[in-house]
Amino acid sequence: MKEFTRENIKNLVAYKVDAPQYEIIVNANESAYDFPMILKRQFCDDICNTDLNRYPEACFPELLEALSDYTGVPTEGIICGSGSDEVIALINQAFVDPGDVIVSHSPSFSMYEIWSSIANANYVPVPDLADHIPDLDSIIQKANELDAKIIYLCNPNNPTGYTFSREQILKVLNSVSALLILDEAYIEFFGESSVDLLKKYPNLLVLRTFSKAFGLAGIRCGYALGNKDIIDVLYKVKGPYNLNVMTQKIAVLALKNRDKILSHLGEIRSERETIKSELESLKTLKIYPSGSNFIFFETPLAQAIYQKLLDNNILIKWFKDTDRHPGSIRFSIGKPSENQQILSIIRKVVTENA
Repeated sequence: MKEFTRENIKNLVAYKVDAPQYEIIVNANESAYDFPMILKRQFCDDICNTDLNRYPEACFPELLEALSDYTGVPTEGIICGSGSDEVIALINQAFVDPGDVIVSHSPSFSMYEIWSSIANANYVPVPDLADHIPDLDSIIQKANELDAKIIYLCNPNNPTGYTFSREQILKVLNSVSALLILDEAYIEFFGESSVDLLKKYPNLLVLRTFSKAFGLAGIRCGYALGNKDIIDVLYKVKGPYNLNVMTQKIAVLALKNRDKILSHLGEIRSERETIKSELESLKTLKIYPSGSNFIFFETPLAQAIYQKLLDNNILIKWFKDTDRHPGSIRFSIGKPSENQQILSIIRKVVTENA
């Protein structure tokens, strides 16, 4: 097969995810709270009255109206995809030529680099400063120096949890000519969106998802918000029926019932701060502030913690191979009882290794 494979794909490592079969799963930043059963039943009734032999709405008008109501962005400034992953792929297909430069902070969401590699672009990660502070000046410098086509900022950032202030985002927008992709996958946990800046900056595109705060990782629905001219270009490369009818319907149902679904946000934020405080009391753990639904920390005991949790049927995220710091762990916020069980095991590992 090598003779048929594109050169930039030959050494690309496939992003494979094994189905997690564990009692407690806190490794993927999913919501600990499933979609409400009453809404699942309503969805099932709707699907039973839907003709599945027909193609879905190609441009999802009902979903666009619901998203416009939620975000305040006109429908012509919205496009949807099978998760924000597909939207990132559309961005590359629409705007990135082979050899173009794409800049981002590091560590951040791995799919920025993977999709850049698939597009045969030159991905330039800018390492964080000490204590995982994003090096904004170097991001701007690299983007201008290399004439970058795209800049990715993840706000709040995955996996570290840090956030970019409005002033920092404006600084980038006012300092570069690149297309700025602002990934707000976790924005509901942070609460300080930059969507209003779309009115002033035509080179800004905001990514969102239903996978996190809405607790709908299983339906694979993401979307981009932007200037109509940018969105129109993305529609040129979008497949005609990229979002199936079931995904469209459940996403609309979620938006219409968002107050009920997002009612867990306060509890998740409170749990995050409780976990952060308890972890900070333990020796050898360096805890980082987070504006999202997870806590990121570094410790020489990372492998021992990870293995002990596995032994107790709990899956957490240990950055063994993909991070510059092999001692990094990301702890997605679960339900209170789950969090306490995990904290108890971490305390035990720390105590045994004191």
